[in-house]
Amino acid sequence: MAVSYEQRFPGWADQIRKARVWTDEILSSHEGFEIPEDTIASAVLLVSEATTNAVRYTASGRGGVFTVTLKIDTRRIIIEVDDEGCPAGGTLPFIRPLTPMAQHGRGMTLVDYIADSWGPLPKPRTGVVFTLTWRSARSRRATSVA
Repeated sequence: MAVSYEQRFPGWADQIRKARVWTDEILSSHEGFEIPEDTIASAVLLVSEATTNAVRYTASGRGGVFTVTLKIDTRRIIIEVDDEGCPAGGTLPFIRPLTPMAQHGRGMTLVDYIADSWGPLPKPRTGVVFTLTWRSARSRRATSVA
């Protein structure tokens, strides 16, 4: 049975850390599901990247809010970061071409590399959704013994 948690944050830069901490606390202390530590660490990193984008590039960071939703079941976390859209008329999340000296623009590249799947939230919502999956503890033990 899946469970869902949702938290709204003011669109300020200091709230990115609070979203990371909230995500880590929910996933680390969740009763009933054994979420591997590396999956929790990946979820916290990707929440940080997605919320940074919400604050930096959308109306959320201009006096708005962003919302983080965690949907957890036995082998999967679906994470949604809702923002308030781009002031100039909404841009979907995308992967930027990277250059070695670039100081920004790696967030969605990390999401693409780490998440099992990702994409924009369905309209009329704006933001990003991504999924992290893991094998059960039993199948992880069987693989490590083999």
